[in-house]
Amino acid sequence: MILGVNHFSITVKDLDKVVAFFRDRLGLTHIWPTYEYKGQMIDNVTGLSGAHLRIAKIEVGEVILEFIQYLAPPGRELKGNTNDVGCPHIGFVVDDIEEMYKTLTEQGVRFKSPPQWNRNEGHPMYGWGGSLFMGPRGYHPGVDAGAEIASPADITRATPD
Repeated sequence: MILGVNHFSITVKDLDKVVAFFRDRLGLTHIWPTYEYKGQMIDNVTGLSGAHLRIAKIEVGEVILEFIQYLAPPGRELKGNTNDVGCPHIGFVVDDIEEMYKTLTEQGVRFKSPPQWNRNEGHPMYGWGGSLFMGPRGYHPGVDAGAEIASPADITRATPD
């Protein structure tokens, strides 16, 4: 029986750059020291011979984001778009999407567009606002994908003023 979700994991090219981005730009907490895994156990878990990983965990509320950099064996870098199968993004709920957009833009974070709002009253996501932003290169598959800031419309069903 599944009891819950422990973490979400994303393979990255440069672990230090990714941790710095999530910690310094987004204000999230880097929990546990960054650590390395190698040996028979990790070979068995990954199904890769000679696996050598660096792992960092970032706390987002009650969710853990795990970022893994494979030191060995080398993987290939995927360069997908948001519509490519298997290209993930992380959706963050923020208290003020317009303010978060302004703050991150001032810090040099690139967005696909300013926040967009769903104004279709019959739609289940009515009142939801969102905007995709780009993390550091190599943060996950899809240089053109990224993460998203979103309003909590599914909780409040509120629209902006």
